[in-house]
Amino acid sequence: MSSIDISKYQSKPEKKPVVSNDETHSLAEKLSDTLSKDIALFEKKFGQVQKEAFYSELGLLLSSGIDIKTALEIIEDQLKVKKHKAILSQIKDDIISGKSVWEAIHKHPKTFSIYEYQSIKIGEESGKLPEVLIELGKFYTSAIKLKRQVISTLTYPVVVLTMSVLIVQFMLSFVVPMFSDIFKHTGTALPAATQLLIKISAKSGLIFYGIVTMVVLGMIFHRTQQNKIWFRKYTSWFFLRIPVINELIKKIYLARFCQSMKLLLGSKVLLIDALDLVKNMIGYYPIEFALDSVKRDVYAGKQLHESLAEHTIFPKKLVSLIKVSEEVNAPELIFEKLNQQYSEEIEHQQAVIGKVIEPLFLVVLGGLVGFILVAMYTPLFKMSSGLEGM
Repeated sequence: MSSIDISKYQSKPEKKPVVSNDETHSLAEKLSDTLSKDIALFEKKFGQVQKEAFYSELGLLLSSGIDIKTALEIIEDQLKVKKHKAILSQIKDDIISGKSVWEAIHKHPKTFSIYEYQSIKIGEESGKLPEVLIELGKFYTSAIKLKRQVISTLTYPVVVLTMSVLIVQFMLSFVVPMFSDIFKHTGTALPAATQLLIKISAKSGLIFYGIVTMVVLGMIFHRTQQNKIWFRKYTSWFFLRIPVINELIKKIYLARFCQSMKLLLGSKVLLIDALDLVKNMIGYYPIEFALDSVKRDVYAGKQLHESLAEHTIFPKKLVSLIKVSEEVNAPELIFEKLNQQYSEEIEHQQAVIGKVIEPLFLVVLGGLVGFILVAMYTPLFKMSSGLEGM
């Protein structure tokens, strides 16, 4: 593609700095590469990282006065995955042929959600498309940050747990049998703990492969059932009864709820329509179930805070602040503040959980290894004491 001077597409060049396409392309490409690096290694779908970059850059380019066709060409030129380039190329061609932006995006339901194209539709109809696109970019920035925080919190315990299983399996398969042979030749009476460990060692292979099989079957079961109502209902019920973890999970989805409501209400979407859109994209059964009832109540004439108060998934603090927002007619501002507060609380709570989990898992690992060593060496110490006594 020939070099494009972005400055000549800006509506007020005298008030905006002249930026060459080479510089913009270079900076945007570095940003895109950095954000996409952790996803591109594993998947080719147009995921959250790609959407964050797409909406942020498209909103920024349109705000600078660049037409939609040129903006899409600039973004398309940055992409390296053929599938992603094909999606943007199709969207661009549909817009050129006369379709609106939301109609062009709506043609890709497997890539873009109802929430996205409805938000874009509202942005076009209200003349605030660049602002809505930038807000969508911020939404995915927040979603990516939360996802990475959760992964970061879970990575350490998963790694330590895996290492614990492998270390214990190694000791049961190789170390314990060596001691067992020694004990058989000596004919020494063994403590109950040692006898138990030798019995477990004899079946360690079966136990290990049984654990691996259960993990694999669990992953397959989760993969096939994760979108079914019954599975989402009972898994959410289970996690909401785990101390500490339940509050973290609730805050993660409440932050997403508040951010989505802020985006939609800020775009002047009707409250009932906003509730319906959020219900379809929140991805958390307790809130989805509650919003079904809330939507009916609001349609019947109830105020939002009154209906939310009937569902325990929504904290009293959130309900009280929403009540204030309805009184002053500024719901998007309150939702924005709530989203910021929940995000900060999530970050703090994840840090605390991480600091507690690390020593806890080390103690568990040390306890397992220590038990094996004590059980094996205790008979040896007794044998040694007996020989010295003779």
